[in-house]
Amino acid sequence: MGQAWNEATMLLSANRDTVLAVVGLFFFLPYFALALIAPEAINPAPVEAPPGTDPEVAMNAAVDALLQQYANNWPLLLVLTLAQFVGTLSLLALLTDRARPTVGEALQRGLRSTPSYLAAQILSVLFVMIVAGLPLAILGQFAPPAAAVLFGLFLSLVVLYIFVKFALVAPVIAIEDQLNPIAALRRSWTLTKGNSFRLAAFFLLLILAIGIVALLVTSILGLVLAAFGDTVSNVGNGIVSGLSNAIVGALLLAVLAGVHRQLAGPSDEAVSETFE
Repeated sequence: MGQAWNEATMLLSANRDTVLAVVGLFFFLPYFALALIAPEAINPAPVEAPPGTDPEVAMNAAVDALLQQYANNWPLLLVLTLAQFVGTLSLLALLTDRARPTVGEALQRGLRSTPSYLAAQILSVLFVMIVAGLPLAILGQFAPPAAAVLFGLFLSLVVLYIFVKFALVAPVIAIEDQLNPIAALRRSWTLTKGNSFRLAAFFLLLILAIGIVALLVTSILGLVLAAFGDTVSNVGNGIVSGLSNAIVGALLLAVLAGVHRQLAGPSDEAVSETFE
């Protein structure tokens, strides 16, 4: 874990200018634009139920409102997702390619790899739905509520395990240039073998720590900006949200690159250079 973190910070420091260019273009700007155009898609407004409302009814109403906001803004969210896919693959190529590609070359690689990454994401979601979603839906129809809840908790652990097994799909596609989505999923599964629980603990701790810091910073700055009126608050919150998205994205991708380097070993190019 320590080696992965140290390698992540080293990669970011060694490629600072190119990292800033990519995260600014694909993580900051799209998120900032979406925060200005459709702020409800970034920060959905909470649904306040009248006092005395049944908790289940209130929960269903909140979920319905959230889904409706996403449904209203799905084209923008799709553009944001695709932009971040391209940015993810481009940044991984920049961080790990020993040939030190230019930003333009890395972007071309990211664009070329995005269909494979998108297909791999769809396949992984379908796999989770079959393994976890379908059994839970069937059990919910016939089993007592308590049994369904317990089984749901167990399936949440299964979903976490699958998430860890597929966590290296992006590095496999971007770094190893594996454009077959099924082969990329298999490769990620193989690389994480024997380290799944360690990686799960690492990712959970990392996401929790980064999430807490990001939440505190955005909350405090949001309160400060609210004092300057709606216009300043909307623009300021958009900038803060975009910066938070860019910083978190860069950190997580650098960590993934470091984890991949440890588990996959040195590249063929690095081995060749050693014996030259």
